[in-house]
Amino acid sequence: MWQCLCFYLAEEEMSNELMKKLPSDIRVNNISAIFNLLFPTIQMPRVELGNKIGLSRMATSEVTGEMIRDHILREVGDDMREGRGKRSKVLAIDTSYWRVIVLDLSDSYAFKGAIMDLCGSIIKRIEVSSGNTDEEKVNKIIELCHNLASATERNILGIGVALAGIVNKDGTVVRSVRLNLTDFPIKKIIEDATGIPTIVSHDTSVSLVAERFFGRATENSMLITVSGGVGASLYINDKIVSGSTFSAGEIGHIIVNPDGDVCNCGRRGCLESVLSEPILRNRIAENPENRDKILHDAGCTLGRIMSVPVGLLNLHDVAIYGASDIICQSFLDGMREEFHNNISNGYCEPPEVYRCSQGEDLVLRGQGVEVIRKMVPIIHRGIA
Repeated sequence: MWQCLCFYLAEEEMSNELMKKLPSDIRVNNISAIFNLLFPTIQMPRVELGNKIGLSRMATSEVTGEMIRDHILREVGDDMREGRGKRSKVLAIDTSYWRVIVLDLSDSYAFKGAIMDLCGSIIKRIEVSSGNTDEEKVNKIIELCHNLASATERNILGIGVALAGIVNKDGTVVRSVRLNLTDFPIKKIIEDATGIPTIVSHDTSVSLVAERFFGRATENSMLITVSGGVGASLYINDKIVSGSTFSAGEIGHIIVNPDGDVCNCGRRGCLESVLSEPILRNRIAENPENRDKILHDAGCTLGRIMSVPVGLLNLHDVAIYGASDIICQSFLDGMREEFHNNISNGYCEPPEVYRCSQGEDLVLRGQGVEVIRKMVPIIHRGIA
């Protein structure tokens, strides 16, 4: 019989402004800082954790003791480094108690779900067809949530949902072309059906989160997805940028060639109509002998278009996610050439460009991290 943590997460509850106003949130900050130092798989002595975040031994013991009681951390042994005095306990994240349910709704035809532990490791996967009508989609989403919840006897921390589209702070899908949804209150629907707190995110944004914690992305980085469409996500000073209307990274329908081909959205020359995966595959099928040139030119186009924002923000790295036969060496070389030509100026270096290799679980793992990092610091409030 599955159980859940019965509290709801408001976006403003985790804001820096509110944390400064409420003394009780000093504890939330400390828990978050300790957890982030250990996530996903670091082991560290208690005294070193305290030193890194500036806490006294007593304060560190109190905070980590609470985290152990709440099954966030576990002791894995004594610190065996040389030195006099009592040995400090080595701590790591406890993966035995809490579970997170994650849904990837970015595919138009199939919804994927997974159960994850607090280190972001996937325990079980389930997949269902997506359905056609809004009612069918809702039923499939709820079915997937219940099936995943029933598949574990551990306590459920929360549910995370990732999809392609614009999602506001209330967890409402403002618009998703791929799922054909408008003003769809998916967070409320899932919470009403399951009683489990739910966080909804953009699929490309959480893809970058996964690359940040399990791949090569740094605290100032960008991830560009080239698939059925083209999208981007952005990390600045180790925080995902959402934008004023929650549509940061929605670059697919920005016009890059006013005289170009008609896009699926009805306008001419959108980025997606220039270098999405289906477009590139069609060009290669028509001229297979020019495959390398087609992909090199596509990389050059993307690099030229993205040079201004990449240079403006002084990004350290840009990851490209897509099929390996499309996002190949020729494509990446084209991007690198444009970044070098347009950004290098003696005091500003072009970013590292590489192909993201996290695989098909990229969205699931990234959304899992979002739920874990937002919910873990306030576990005690839900238990108390």
